[in-house]
Amino acid sequence: MNQLADFMLEVVECDADFEEDDFCVTWIGRRLYVERYLSHYRIELGHEDDVVELPRS
Repeated sequence: MNQLADFMLEVVECDADFEEDDFCVTWIGRRLYVERYLSHYRIELGHEDDVVELPRS
């Protein structure tokens, strides 16, 4: 999870390609669906039942 959190902070927060509040991204060969909220990210890890939420900081 630390690698995913670093990716979200270093890539997604800094890249103009990810300005929308919902988008897809490929991370370490996995296709992720991301929803961005003020306090956190909701990330589907390949299936809508496999979800993690990461705080935004």
